Amino acid sequence: MKKSIVKYGALILLSIILTLVAVLPMQSGSSDRSSWMAELDDEAKLNSLTIPGTHDSGALHSLAEVSGKCQSLSIREQLQIGVRFLDIRLQLVDNKLKVVHSFTDQMTDFEDVLADMTSFVSENESEFLIVSIKEDASPKRSDVAFADALEEMLLSYSEINRATSLPETVGAARGSIHVVARYKNSSIGLPCYDDWKDDTSFVLGDLYVQDNYKVSDAEEKIADIRKTYLVASEGSYALVLNYTSCYLSSCFPPIYAGLPAHAINRDTQEAIYGEYNDSPLGVIVCDFITSELADAIIGRNFR
Repeated sequence: MKKSIVKYGALILLSIILTLVAVLPMQSGSSDRSSWMAELDDEAKLNSLTIPGTHDSGALHSLAEVSGKCQSLSIREQLQIGVRFLDIRLQLVDNKLKVVHSFTDQMTDFEDVLADMTSFVSENESEFLIVSIKEDASPKRSDVAFADALEEMLLSYSEINRATSLPETVGAARGSIHVVARYKNSSIGLPCYDDWKDDTSFVLGDLYVQDNYKVSDAEEKIADIRKTYLVASEGSYALVLNYTSCYLSSCFPPIYAGLPAHAINRDTQEAIYGEYNDSPLGVIVCDFITSELADAIIGRNFR
């Protein structure tokens, strides 16, 4: 029994060390890409773009440095380096919306995130944001519905597009925040709650989504990402969301975002620079994004 406990503790310690080693080299300074979309043609279709995005954009904290953390940069910093797709996960606690990653509290109120996003597009009218909003955990000590609490907040900002579809062109999208609604009973944004599938690639209306996140190794995930670049390059969907995030289910305990992200981000940057001709690659939704990776993704739009 004692040997099993020691072995399990050693595995957890190894997982923590590997995660820290993987994440720390990916932290970097930032370049100011606050208005990179100003150079885009108003008539350009959204599916003709390559857009940097982040998975679990508000997840800056981990449980014992093993589970929870997916980013090193704050949301404001992500916007400044050029990220234009955000993935926000929320929980209603005491009638207040909190940013979470599953059971890990990210110690941030959605009200603050919303203020950052709306002030950013207000200050940078050439830009637009696409924001996926998901109810990531059941309410606690709350007597209002998640959709009601969320949409009351969204409706108080003029920068939120209230349409239930995404705009077709850059010109129509500029200066606004466009919601991908991954929660029940939404009345704002593209409704994606009912048909969003788990741990797979799928078509949802005019969206193509690759979100295979339980993988045996980084190479398996890289193959999924690269297949999705080809889908995006064909231009058959209004938007392609290519999640590069994953965890390694072959390990015990599972190795979470940090370690695979190190290899995946390196491959993403190499592929963007050297392959797929000049084709658009869709929205590339990253863990632990850096300014260098964001620059590479943005650069595909101007080749």
